[in-house]
Amino acid sequence: MKKSRNVGFGLIEIIIVTAIIAGTFFGFLQAGIVSLKLLRNEKENLEAVLLAQEAMEAVRSVRDESWAGNIRWRTQSPLNSPSLPYYPVVVNSKWSLATTSPGLINGKYNRYVIFGKVSRDGQGRIVSSGGSDDPGTRLVTAYATTTQKTTTLVSYFTDFLSAVGGQSEAVAIFFGDAATDADLANFPANNSGDGDPAQGFTTLSAAIQVTKVELYLRRTTATPSNIYAELRATPTGTILGASNTITSSTISNSGLTWVEFRFSEPVSLAPLTIYYIRLRSVPASTDAGSGSAGTIHWGYMQTGSSPYAGGEARRYIGRLSNPSDSGQILDQYDFGFRVYDLQ
Repeated sequence: MKKSRNVGFGLIEIIIVTAIIAGTFFGFLQAGIVSLKLLRNEKENLEAVLLAQEAMEAVRSVRDESWAGNIRWRTQSPLNSPSLPYYPVVVNSKWSLATTSPGLINGKYNRYVIFGKVSRDGQGRIVSSGGSDDPGTRLVTAYATTTQKTTTLVSYFTDFLSAVGGQSEAVAIFFGDAATDADLANFPANNSGDGDPAQGFTTLSAAIQVTKVELYLRRTTATPSNIYAELRATPTGTILGASNTITSSTISNSGLTWVEFRFSEPVSLAPLTIYYIRLRSVPASTDAGSGSAGTIHWGYMQTGSSPYAGGEARRYIGRLSNPSDSGQILDQYDFGFRVYDLQ
C-alpha cells in the first residue's frame, strides 16, 4: 500500500495556522482592550472638562446677579482666604456657591472653584507680583478632580455691569460669626405652634434699598416646611417686604450655609433705625396643628452680652396663634445674617 508523504506536513501546517489565527485574535483582543481604555479615558477627560466649564457658567451666573455680593468679597479677609474652595450647587433652581462639598458627581468627580485676586500695575496691566488689587476683576480656577487626574480651567471675571453703568448689590449690614449649629429657635416648630425666630439689625448713616438677605441655616430633617423671610419695623409690626419662598429640602443638611431670600422689589429702610428679619414657614409655625414640619437650625453666636451690638435675636414670636406676641429676647445670642443694599 502506498503511503502519503504529506500527512505529517499537513498536521504541522494546521498547528502553525492555528497559532497564527490565535495570535491574530489575541492581537485584536489586546487592540480592543487598549481602544476601550482610550475611549474610557477620553470619556472621563470630556466629562471633567464639561464639569469644569459648567462650574465657570455657575460663577458667571452668580456674577451677573451681584458682583459685590457674590464675587468680590470671596477673596477678602476675614471672611475667607483665596485658597478656599467653593462648590457650584443648584439651590431653588439657580446656581449658588457653597462652602461645603455636595459630594462626588457621578460618584467620581470632585468639582469646585477657587477665587484669586488680580493685581494691576500703574498702566492697568495685570501683573503676577507687585501692583495693586483690582476690585473689579477676579481670577477663577475651576477644578474637576478624580483620584487619578485633575482637570482645570482658568478665566478672568470682571464687574462689567458697573463698567456699563448697571446697578449692583453689596453687603450693607451683617453678622457673620454665627458658627454655632444647634436648635436654638425650634423652627418651623414641627406642628407645635412655637412661633418664629427673628434677628434685629440697625441701619447705618444712610438709607438703603434692601434687595435680599442671607441667613446662615442648616436643615436637620429631610423635608421641613418651606420658609421665607420678612422685613419688619418690629418683630410683630408692619411687614415691609416678604421674600421668595425657599424649598427647604434644598437647604444643606451637612453644615451651615448662607441661604438667599430675595425680595421682588427693593425695600427702603431709613438710616440709623432698627429693623427685624423674621423667618416664617408655610404652613405657619405660629399655629399649633397647622402642619408645619421638620427642623431648621439658624446659626448663632453666644457671648456674655449680645455679640452683635446693633440688634437682638428673638424666638417664639407669634407663639400659639398670638400675632401680638413679640417673643423672647435672647440677649446673649445673635443669628447670622447679611443684608444687601442696591448700589
